[in-house]
Amino acid sequence: MKPVLTVKDDYIPQCDSCKTFGNKMCEHRTLGWGILRWAGEHFRSDWRYTRSQRRTILRWYEVDENGKFVYQTGTLQLAKGSGKGPFFATLAAVEFLGPVRFSHFDDDGRAVGKHPQEPWVQLFAVNQDQVKNVTLTLNSLFNQAAIAKYAMDPGIERWHARQTDGTFCLLEAKTASYRSAEGGRPSALFMDETWHWNESNNMVNVYHTATANAAKVGGRTLMATNAYIVGEDSIAERVHTAWQRQQDGKQRRTGMYYEARSADPTFDLEDEAQLREAIATAYGDCHWVNIDAIVDQCYSGVITRDEVLRKYLNLVTAAEDALVDPVAWDNCGVELELKRGDRIVIGLDGGESDDATAIVALRVNDSFFQPIAIWEKPDGPEGQLWRVDKEAVSETIDWIFANYRVVGFLSDTAYWETYVHQWNEKYQSRLDVKASGRSHVAYDMRGNQKEITEMNVALVGAIENGMVKHSGNYGLSRHVKNAKRRNNKYGTSFGKANRDSQYKVDAYAAALLAFIARTRLIASGKQSKPRTVGKLQTRGGF
Repeated sequence: MKPVLTVKDDYIPQCDSCKTFGNKMCEHRTLGWGILRWAGEHFRSDWRYTRSQRRTILRWYEVDENGKFVYQTGTLQLAKGSGKGPFFATLAAVEFLGPVRFSHFDDDGRAVGKHPQEPWVQLFAVNQDQVKNVTLTLNSLFNQAAIAKYAMDPGIERWHARQTDGTFCLLEAKTASYRSAEGGRPSALFMDETWHWNESNNMVNVYHTATANAAKVGGRTLMATNAYIVGEDSIAERVHTAWQRQQDGKQRRTGMYYEARSADPTFDLEDEAQLREAIATAYGDCHWVNIDAIVDQCYSGVITRDEVLRKYLNLVTAAEDALVDPVAWDNCGVELELKRGDRIVIGLDGGESDDATAIVALRVNDSFFQPIAIWEKPDGPEGQLWRVDKEAVSETIDWIFANYRVVGFLSDTAYWETYVHQWNEKYQSRLDVKASGRSHVAYDMRGNQKEITEMNVALVGAIENGMVKHSGNYGLSRHVKNAKRRNNKYGTSFGKANRDSQYKVDAYAAALLAFIARTRLIASGKQSKPRTVGKLQTRGGF
């Protein structure tokens, strides 16, 4: 079974020359090799990083041709018991005393590190037990020569030391609170178990305060978490959402590292052999993990299916009011793409400013979803006056009709009446299904609550039974997983978590409109074999 990875397993930073000659130990684009040597000299003799941990260090300390870090913030999303705490402790120790800032390129072009000007490492955890996971490792990590060399004074929650040039170094490990985060100037910031960090325990304020403190002095932030629960609005979920938007090209800043290793969600949980393989896949080279004990726990009847998936297989799971099981949606992912000439139907759900605007295509012959484009309000100051470019959306519609056999097109009318009328006039002769009695395109989602509800139930059932496919696009997947169940007199419909929620669902709405169009097409009997397809086309949100 192949793992699901956010970073390719064999990726190691390399300069162009080393890529050409296949040199995997390139030191020109990472401080990581020097850091690993430093750890080997100063940590106790029996400490060994696993291969995957070494790769993480090489990646996290990647620099560009100017010596600037490629990543300022990062997240490690790993299964429970995969050694996040001890690994975090070693990285904190490295930031405390090691050569973790770029100094110069030597005569051979290798990146050389130095210690920060004012080393101040802060490690935050939600409770004292999490702090202990880190401090127990720290207290036994350094060898005696290192303790003497750096005049180290270890404490319970604070460590003092001095570099050989006299620079004072401070490391703090503590339970997080808003007050404890105030006033810091950390050169490195570590945040543990961020799936527990939410509004209810005030950890969101801690996150904002601590990261702002780090940013003002150029400090770097690294987080560790188990798979989060969709809809709890934890820091882990917020950060993952931001990273997904980065992958979609929606973020101006791209200096975010996200490393996750999960089991393939298509395995059968009831099949013990498949479960064992999935667990082994999720844990990779964590040789200390007792797979027998985990299997026993999974079948104990004490923990739920969602806990098994989230804790031991590193799969994101749904909150109680989620519309779609994230694992079921991921199961429908395939390595396919639309091709020019494909026979498709499309759905458009449009917003103006706060809500997203999405166009999603559904191939008629195999129920394959692929978003054509998703326009979303940017985060931060640039989003304050943002409005969707409706002309760009209309041009995208023209592009779709020029490159595919579009036989159905449903567009919600809210905010888009003029454009919907124009599209209907222009393309109605090519469409085999009508959206309403007066238009081939105009579909009033508010006025069709009964059909929306019935088709929503049908689409969710199709997802859960693997009867649809999708391309794995981050934008569409985010919106599908954000959707919440909303009951009405006709059954179960969908909606956002609340009116002002930052977790948008517009691409799911567009997919549902496409699903309705295909359902009507099939019912009409106007199915036909697709014409010969041509070259792969991409647009907008890809």
